[in-house]
Amino acid sequence: MKLVSKDISGWELHEITDGSLSCENPKLTDNDISEVEAIVRAKFGERLDKEDVFVSYDIWSGVFIMQLPGKKNHKSDELIKEIYEWMIHQ
Repeated sequence: MKLVSKDISGWELHEITDGSLSCENPKLTDNDISEVEAIVRAKFGERLDKEDVFVSYDIWSGVFIMQLPGKKNHKSDELIKEIYEWMIHQ
């Protein structure tokens, strides 16, 4: 995994092993998943479903936003980058 960008808000943009992007915040816990998903869904709505992007949590990344494994496409990466840019300005 390669760090692409990091913001003082805690959000980080990573390139994961398959070359896809992941927006992550290691400061957040599994208790924050629902809130982050609600915030992201309110702004990006149907695009999340269309591009197979989801919000989840693991102990290494904290809360993360990425595309479903095996669904790699350029539009998903564009959406992840757009979400990252939007989240760091909230």
